[in-house]
Amino acid sequence: MNVKYITSEHTLYQEAKAIRIQCFFEGLENAEQLIHDQFEKEGFHLIYLNEENQVLGTGRLNIEVDTGIISQMAIAPEHQGKGIGGIILDQLIIKSKSMNITQIRLSARLTAQSFYQKRNFQQVGEVYPSKKTGIMHVNMILVL
Repeated sequence: MNVKYITSEHTLYQEAKAIRIQCFFEGLENAEQLIHDQFEKEGFHLIYLNEENQVLGTGRLNIEVDTGIISQMAIAPEHQGKGIGGIILDQLIIKSKSMNITQIRLSARLTAQSFYQKRNFQQVGEVYPSKKTGIMHVNMILVL
């Protein structure tokens, strides 16, 4: 397993951003603007690298008081289903625990809801369309 935290200034950040755009915003004219939300610069960006140091997946963790917020979890489509997302999520949870976070929140696409439920995230509230893409999401929480 080769995971590491990077900043938005790191050379591999562009590869990670490209995966996020491909998975979430491909075809949208304002994809760059959607990536650069108010949490981007302050976020802990975790990347998963293969043996050739290519980014295969990424996830972002932001902290608000005692709550971790996981967002922008994306795995290159050709590498999905290989356990990379689980490794990234587990590492983001470990990082949250090390920072004395009491809970983690995230907004999951309905297609990913079961992935998060397997790691004990619980649905909070009703299903809703994303303001950015219109894709249906659900808020989830993990109490640490």
